[in-house]
Parts: sequence; C-alpha cells; structure tokens
Amino acid sequence: MKVVIHSPAFHPMIGGLEAFAAMLAGGLHERGHEVVVLCQSDLPAGEAEPFPFRVVRRAGFQAMARWMAWADVVIHAQISLKGLLPWLITRRPLLLSHQTWLREERGAPLTWQTRLKRLACRLAVNVTCSAAIGRDLSLPHIVIPNPYDDALFHPRLEVARDRDLLFVGRLVSDKGADLLLEAAARFAVQHMHVSATITGSGPEEPALKSQAEKLGIQDRVRFTGPLRGEALAREMNAHRVLVVPSRWAEPFGIVALEGSASGCVVVASNGGGLPEAAGPCGILFESGNAEDLTRSLKTALEQDAPDAREHLQRHQRARIVASFERMLLEMTTPHLNS
Repeated sequence: MKVVIHSPAFHPMIGGLEAFAAMLAGGLHERGHEVVVLCQSDLPAGEAEPFPFRVVRRAGFQAMARWMAWADVVIHAQISLKGLLPWLITRRPLLLSHQTWLREERGAPLTWQTRLKRLACRLAVNVTCSAAIGRDLSLPHIVIPNPYDDALFHPRLEVARDRDLLFVGRLVSDKGADLLLEAAARFAVQHMHVSATITGSGPEEPALKSQAEKLGIQDRVRFTGPLRGEALAREMNAHRVLVVPSRWAEPFGIVALEGSASGCVVVASNGGGLPEAAGPCGILFESGNAEDLTRSLKTALEQDAPDAREHLQRHQRARIVASFERMLLEMTTPHLNS
C-alpha cells in the first residue's frame, strides 16, 4: 500500500501533531508500506534526514498533487485546506485524523475556512484522537486514541523517585503551570514542604519564576528548561506525581500517558480529552480551580501509583498503528483491486 501523509508541521518542529505524524509514518513503514510525508518544515543546514521513509519538504501544489496521485490513500495528520486542494485533483481515498478541535477559540463564530473544512470532512473517513473531539465534530467518526512511546516511557528502577510534583509542557497561560505553583504555596502554608519541577519553555517562564518568588517557594521549585527523550523519561521516573493542569480543553494529552507509564500518579484537569488520556487511574480536578487542584494533589501524594497496565496497553504504539492500518486497507481495497 502506498501512503501519503500530509503534515505541514513535522520534524524538526516539536509538538503533538509532529510526533503523531512521525509515529504513524514510521509504524506503517515498519509494516512494509511505502510511505511519503509531505511537510513544510526545513531541516537545519547539514542535517541528514533521520527517517527511513521518504520526507518531501516544502512541496508546492504540483508536487503534492503528483505524490497524492501516486498514493493508494492520503492521510491528513490534521485537516489542511492547502493539502485538500491538490487532493481534489486526485480524489484518492482520504483519511482525516483530527488531532485538535475543528472550531474557533473561545466559542467565536466559525470562519469560512473552518466551515469549508467541516464540509470537506464529509468526503473523507474521519478519525478522532478522543471521544471529546468526536462529539465536538458532530460527524460520523472513529476514535483511535493517540499512543505514547512505550519503548521510552516505563519504570526505571535505577532512578530514585525522590521528588514530588512534575509539570511538563509549554510555558503558556493555557497550560496552567501557575496553578501548580499556587497549589505548592498552599502546601507550604500547611507546613507541607512539597517540591515542584517545571519542565518546558515558553513566554510565561519569567512570570512563573517571579510568581514562585512572590509566593516564597522559589527554593522548592525547579525549572529545568525543555527536556526530551531519555532525559524526560528519567525526570518522570524521579517524581511521584505528574500534574497536567491545563485551563485549555486539551484534545487528548499524551503527556498523561507518559507519566502514568513512568510510574507517576497522574493529576489532570477535567476538560476536553484529558480525562480519556488520564484514564480510570487518573485523579481529575476542576479546570482552573487551584483549591481543587491542591486537594487532588494531596490525595495523589498519599498514595502509590495505581496499576495502569490495562489502560496503557490500549495506547501502545503497535496497537494504534495496527488500528490505522486496518482502516487504510479497508479504504483502499476497491482501489487496489481495480
């Protein structure tokens, strides 16, 4: 099967969409399919392409149309009007993977671009990364949850789990790291000296450091900057609780899976797809409510990490790739036999 994955954002850019596209492309390649990724990101000068599948960077309209005509099936890692225009020429079977909300921020009226995308969804097979995204889409869809890297995130007995609270994410207001600092300060008032680590970077970093000083907890808060790969996996293993305090309704939340797989108790806000990512073992709190977060963190710190194996098995990479492969084969069987 020849597969084209259209993902304008791709390595070396960092984010959930980029990671998903690389995971799916790599998984399908490993299963013997010919995979081409069309993206708009550039490699640093002198860096070789790190993937075993073909990546076409900065493809224009004609190049995208040629590759889509070559394919047996086209996947949009997230629906894109620029990717839909060349697809209209070829009309190959199309799968749209919805990795975020297809709506405007904060309930604003739909733009013409979003309305057009929603119309285009009726021409494709729609897959959503969470039931929450599917409900919001209000179109026929299949839920295939996002996977985590089970080869990287797992308990590491050689790492001492001697720290308390960990936040991992971009340092922007919607991610709620300030709520974690407020909760840590509430613990200090109760003479509970809880340590907190904030991993990530972003425009809110200076404000967060200033907040920690004003709250008098700067000695209990550690800023690591962004961590990836092995360094991030070990950091998770060094903490008892992973906190995902997003104010924004996350479409899913792979970091919750990574924390749970690393042996953390996961505390997450109750919006969007986060409850699905945290699973039955996660502890949820009311989004934006620092008092409720503090109560939930206290509960988490008083318990051992629950057995989340059944939940994690449903999100292993091989299982997710196999689900996509089955769908693609069903979509392309008439085309391949013609």
